[in-house]
Amino acid sequence: MKQQSANLMIAQALAHLPSLCTVPEAAEALRTSPRNVKRWIASGRLLAARVVRSGGSRVLIPRSSIESLITNSMA
Repeated sequence: MKQQSANLMIAQALAHLPSLCTVPEAAEALRTSPRNVKRWIASGRLLAARVVRSGGSRVLIPRSSIESLITNSMA
């Protein structure tokens, strides 16, 4: 029951996030620095994809990956 309650709280807290987040958006949601988010991506703790466009590239992180990171850190 506690796990379901915790998952509901996480889902509500992250509901405002888009389905794909930028590094700064993920950092704000996780209450950490963009540098830590980049470290977690490099280490594999957070899944991310680099999207290359004509004007440059951007790293996008699925909201589900952020939710998983929070859930796993609470276990």
